[in-house]
Amino acid sequence: MNYDSQNECSYGKSGNSVTRRRKEHERIRRQQHIIRAAEKVFARRGFQGATIQEIASEAELAVGTIYNFFVSKEALYSEIITSRLEEMRHEVLGKIQHIEDVKERLKIILLSQSSFIEKNKDFFIIFIRDQNRFPWAFAKDLGQEVSMRYQRYLSSLKDIFKEGILKGVFKPFDPEDLAEAWGGMCNSFFFKWLMEKPAWALKTKVLVLYDIFMRGVEK
Repeated sequence: MNYDSQNECSYGKSGNSVTRRRKEHERIRRQQHIIRAAEKVFARRGFQGATIQEIASEAELAVGTIYNFFVSKEALYSEIITSRLEEMRHEVLGKIQHIEDVKERLKIILLSQSSFIEKNKDFFIIFIRDQNRFPWAFAKDLGQEVSMRYQRYLSSLKDIFKEGILKGVFKPFDPEDLAEAWGGMCNSFFFKWLMEKPAWALKTKVLVLYDIFMRGVEK
C-alpha cells in the first residue's frame, strides 16, 4: 500500500469516527428535547392525561420519532424520573468529592439538592402528584428503581455520619439512624415546599434546617 492509500484509509476511518460522534450527539440532543417536551405535557396533564401525540406536538416531532426513542409513555416517564434523579446525584457528588469537612459536605449536599429541586420544580411536582396513579405493574417497577437510588443516597449519608463520629464531630449515634433522620427531615421539608408553593426560595430556609439538625448531633 502506497503513502496516498494509507492516508486515504486513515482519513476514512477518522471521518467515520467523526460522523458517528456527530450522530450520537444528535441522538442525545433529540432525546433530551423529547424529555423536556414530555415534562411540560406531564406537568399540564398528569401521567394519565398525557398522550404520546400531545408530547410529539409539544416537541414538534412526528409521533413515530417519539417511538423511535421510547417504546411507550411509561418508558418515557420512567426515563424522565431516572435521568433527573441521576442528574441530581452527579451534581451533588461533583460538589462534595474534594471536601474533607463532614459538616461542610452535608451543608453542600443540602444546598445542592435545594438548588436542583428549585430548577426542576415541575419534575418533582409531577412525580409527587402522579405516583399513586400509575398502573400497578409500572408503579412497582418504577418504585423499585426509585427505592434503589434512595437507598444508595442513604448509604452515602451513612458513610459521612460514620466518618464524622470517628472524627469526634458527631455524637456516637447509629450512622444508619442519622442517615434516615436526615433523609426524612429533608424529604418532608422539600415536599412541603413543593406542595404549598410558597413565595420564598427554598435555599433561604434550608440552612435553618441544617442548623436545627446539627444542634442535635454535634458533640
